[in-house]
Amino acid sequence: MAEILFYNTHLAKDYDKFKEICNENDVDIIEVGQDHVDHYVGYLLGLDGFSEEKKAGINESINIDFDFVLFSNFDHEKMFKVMDELRNSGASVQHKAGTTQNNVTWSLRELLIENDKEARTMGLINKINIQLEKASSLKQAYGEDAKTKELIEEIKGFFQDASIFSIDKAKDYYLKLMDENIRVENENK
Repeated sequence: MAEILFYNTHLAKDYDKFKEICNENDVDIIEVGQDHVDHYVGYLLGLDGFSEEKKAGINESINIDFDFVLFSNFDHEKMFKVMDELRNSGASVQHKAGTTQNNVTWSLRELLIENDKEARTMGLINKINIQLEKASSLKQAYGEDAKTKELIEEIKGFFQDASIFSIDKAKDYYLKLMDENIRVENENK
């Protein structure tokens, strides 16, 4: 049966609606909270081969105070159907993931940290793409700006080499590109 491991249900937008949609789609909900974060995901899902053992030594200072759902035993069609219904009802959850052979061997804390990092990275990449689109529009409107062109080439190089990726460097590029776009706009008022 399809299951959702739900962390921090008290932070959910509309948990009653969430439960209703899951019930209508024959999805079981496993509720977990702060006292479960050091257990292995496989154990929390009731998978064979996992014990109640906790994993220690994971950075406890990293903020994991958000809601999170982990989809388990879903086929793609059912998962997207449930996700669409949740989104359309307004019962959305901040962070989502699906089980993998790898992440069931992590502690819930590790999964939460990694998922949050990925979400922040994807959000930042989206912001950079918006600024790249803006730079393209400015180029069409006012002609090519040499400083902006040079920065964009640098950004492209950065994203082509995954070995040098860092979230802090990506943030720097985002801010620089935003500043360049503002400069070009102001110079052409």
